[in-house]
Amino acid sequence: MAADISYDSVLEESDELSIMCEDDQVVYNRLSERCEREVGRADALIAELAEFGIKAERIIGQINACTEQYRAMHNSLAGLAFDTRAQAEAVTKAKALLEAGQGVYADIAQDMEEVADREFYLSDQVDTEDLAADTETYETRGVA
Repeated sequence: MAADISYDSVLEESDELSIMCEDDQVVYNRLSERCEREVGRADALIAELAEFGIKAERIIGQINACTEQYRAMHNSLAGLAFDTRAQAEAVTKAKALLEAGQGVYADIAQDMEEVADREFYLSDQVDTEDLAADTETYETRGVA
């Protein structure tokens, strides 16, 4: 079943999207900091192994492989963070446009939302026929 979409529901949804984007940014930052920390620990471990003269190429190779994976994750997180910021900005802009449009068309929008309930459309505008009704002449058919 489709949900009812209204001005208020769209505003509420845009607020939720903005909050989700902010939450995602916090998570991305935390994960990114973790990646940076692990890369730093790997570099320190390799330096420590080299300082003691340990020539364990296999161990250093595994550490380097893990380091590269953390760097790749860090880069991916940077891309996600950028895209999420762009999404949050787009949601904010769309909400501002919606609010501006609602201010301009609030009466018309409210009237249009009620059309289905009324089964006819009310208009504040007077028809040109209504304006000219007092000057119209009526002819009788069949009079000779």
